[in-house]
Amino acid sequence: MKCIYKNRFGKNGEITAMNFLKEKGLKFVRSNYRYERAEIDLIFEDEKTNTVIFAEVKTRKNKKFGEPEESVNPAKQERIKKAAMGFILENESYSSHDLRIDVISILFTEGVPEINHIENAF
Repeated sequence: MKCIYKNRFGKNGEITAMNFLKEKGLKFVRSNYRYERAEIDLIFEDEKTNTVIFAEVKTRKNKKFGEPEESVNPAKQERIKKAAMGFILENESYSSHDLRIDVISILFTEGVPEINHIENAF
């Protein structure tokens, strides 16, 4: 049962991050993109700067295990980079775009999201 709740909680974080990026004027492209065994949570396009933005979303209820973004360790970063390169390989229309990897950290305190958007995270 806890696993189902955890997935729903993480999905809620992704929806919050998606709405946050849309409010910034970015164009939604895809969510939960998988390439081989690598995954990226959200893909957006900044049409003004011709940039594809790959966003990893980390959602937490408290800081017991540190800041949410601290869980994006070097191994996770490599998997995100692999998924980003796979997306470009499979979607050639984006091959001339600049690429950026962001981390969106969301801390829900009493149901209210505190969002930390780290552009060019790694």
